[in-house]
Amino acid sequence: MICFSLQLQAKVKLSSIFGNHMVLQQKSSVTFKGTAGPNKRVRVSAGWSVRTYVSTANASGQFEITLSTPATAAKPYQISFNDGEELLLQNILIGEVWFCSGQSNMEMPVKGFRGQPVFGTLKHIAAANPKRKIRLYTVKNAWSTTELEHGIVGEWKELSSKDVAEFSATAYFFGGMLEQSLDFPIGLINCSWSMSKIEAWMSKSTLQKFEDVKLPDVHQKEFGWAAGTPTLIWNAMVNPWKGFSIRGVIWYQGEANAANPALYKLLFTEMVKQWRTFFKAPEMPFYYVQLAPWQSGGKDLLDWAYFRQAQLELMNEIPHVGMAITADLGSEVFIHPPHKIEVGQRLAYWALAKTYGKEGFQYSGPVFKSIQRKSTAIEVIFDFGQDGLNPENEKVTGFEIAGKDGVFFNADALIINGTDRVKVWSDQVKEPVELRYCFRNYMTGTLRNNAGLPAAPFVFKF
Repeated sequence: MICFSLQLQAKVKLSSIFGNHMVLQQKSSVTFKGTAGPNKRVRVSAGWSVRTYVSTANASGQFEITLSTPATAAKPYQISFNDGEELLLQNILIGEVWFCSGQSNMEMPVKGFRGQPVFGTLKHIAAANPKRKIRLYTVKNAWSTTELEHGIVGEWKELSSKDVAEFSATAYFFGGMLEQSLDFPIGLINCSWSMSKIEAWMSKSTLQKFEDVKLPDVHQKEFGWAAGTPTLIWNAMVNPWKGFSIRGVIWYQGEANAANPALYKLLFTEMVKQWRTFFKAPEMPFYYVQLAPWQSGGKDLLDWAYFRQAQLELMNEIPHVGMAITADLGSEVFIHPPHKIEVGQRLAYWALAKTYGKEGFQYSGPVFKSIQRKSTAIEVIFDFGQDGLNPENEKVTGFEIAGKDGVFFNADALIINGTDRVKVWSDQVKEPVELRYCFRNYMTGTLRNNAGLPAAPFVFKF
């Protein structure tokens, strides 16, 4: 109660992105922003350092101060801010911080949406334990036509059944696997908004180069679809995090942009560049989720199939990214697939392998690499299949072949035993010119690797 009273009386106030129970990125620099008495000196001391930092507030009382953080440690720290009256932040951990963003499939909480569950999460909600070194922060939805420096609404929380139930499922199970494997404190920032388009998560300066993107009038007061309007979410929900260091980003978004995969590829590439510049990390890992099978306008249509192909191609076009394949996790009738535990874990496989250098496990399902013609048959070679593919000695479903007439037929397919290759053929197509796998809005196949991870849908034209 004494500490709480001091905080209420303190003249020093910080942006709400800082608070008790937060996690700061290890071995980084963090810029604290706040207000104090006008023109007053603010003395800052952190429990991990003997040094006292000093900043002077301007005439409006605003101040900034940058602290360096140490390597991760299990013990919690305090940080004191004092302009004559003290503000004390407590129970601060140093570890790994991940920014978790996107639209409704990232926003979907551990408890699920009404009438749309997340499978297998009840035991995780009930077993939430504040002693685990995971801290959660959810950014309240907000928008602005101009970039804001402050105004984020949210707070850092330790684990409780109530708070875990309300937190992003994909983010929570991603972070849970990192904490279990690394034994580091993990900070998870859930910054997502249902039905948001990628343009809303990008800045005006980045989007100005796209003639197809209409920027909003900065004087406009109302928007029928704020989450679908360029720059609005970036301005209010991301830009205020400037100066807050993170390790990387996980991203689950695309449904709102599925109608234009070609533009999305360009936008996604520029967004990754923009965010890396913003967080001052040019090689910052950025792991994203390939959209799961869903019927959209019809299960045999191809709009979502072409969007997944764009997401697949981005893996080869942007450095330090990875894609969690969800070809086995979709729901024909729900745009929000219920297998969020697996989605979070598959993102974590990428992070553990590529960001943290863990070895000895496979971190992706099979991804199309190349083909070789064998008379009327085709041998398809896959990455992430070096330990073999499955199911061996059974027909593999999901492949289709077309000839010059463009008519597709279901293809026979068999794994060449013990290899990363699949033989594909059809007696009805003597001269194939196009090959595809699970290339429809909603279509499932059986190809996996030895780790049990599914192959990514793809299309290839000879």
